[in-house]
Amino acid sequence: MRAGSGFALRYSSAFEHYLAAPGEERLSAAYEIGRLAVRDGRSVLDLAAAHHDALLAAVSNGSDASGAAAVRAGGAFFLEAMSAYEMVQRVLQEARETAGVERRQAVALRQLSSFLADASIALDTSGSLVEMLQLVAEHAREMLGAARCIAQLSIDGEEMEAEAEAEPPGPAAPADLAALYDALGAPDGPLRLSGAALARHPALTALEPEAAGSLPGWLAAPLTALDGRRTGLIQLFAQPGGEFTELDEAVLVQLAQMASAAVERAQLYRR
Repeated sequence: MRAGSGFALRYSSAFEHYLAAPGEERLSAAYEIGRLAVRDGRSVLDLAAAHHDALLAAVSNGSDASGAAAVRAGGAFFLEAMSAYEMVQRVLQEARETAGVERRQAVALRQLSSFLADASIALDTSGSLVEMLQLVAEHAREMLGAARCIAQLSIDGEEMEAEAEAEPPGPAAPADLAALYDALGAPDGPLRLSGAALARHPALTALEPEAAGSLPGWLAAPLTALDGRRTGLIQLFAQPGGEFTELDEAVLVQLAQMASAAVERAQLYRR
């Protein structure tokens, strides 16, 4: 985008004002130009071309001394514009990535919901419930990028469990922390702890000694019956160095509610 365009003229005008009286107030105009470039869909080359034209005009119209001062001031002005451009670009990229993840999660949740609503799960066979648990564990692990997921269910004294782990296998799989969930005293809702918070939590003594090693981020949500009884638990363990977010927690709660509804239907069919 060469001189003569609206963007280049605006850049040139702001730069001239800054050269006349350098200062933070007029330098802020460069920051706004960087934001404007992103809003208008301009590239770094557009920004560089506008800067080149403005700097060339300033150098051509002055003495050698004023030309050197213009070059020095131009560096500060251009860097300020670029800092705004890069910052806004990063924010937009993060927003696009977050939106993409949310769309993929929504699709996966709809697919899982369709499966869990299938009448075959309500035939009340242990095999169908274990299959359901396995699918929930795999979806939860994949959607939330976890290293491991453990889904547990207890119906009329019958214990069932399913696991899903990332491939290829990473470090030694974290231990089952269901005892810790009980010890923390939150049977009615989700729990989310970072690896650091988990390692220093007083309730860690509820674990077996071999389970109290290096722990990653942990996220758990209960499966509950209509009367509020806990019928199971879904646990997720983060990748090494990773942590779970508030959005991850909300997704897991929704998964747990869907799985709880499927189990409830199975029990109703039995009765």
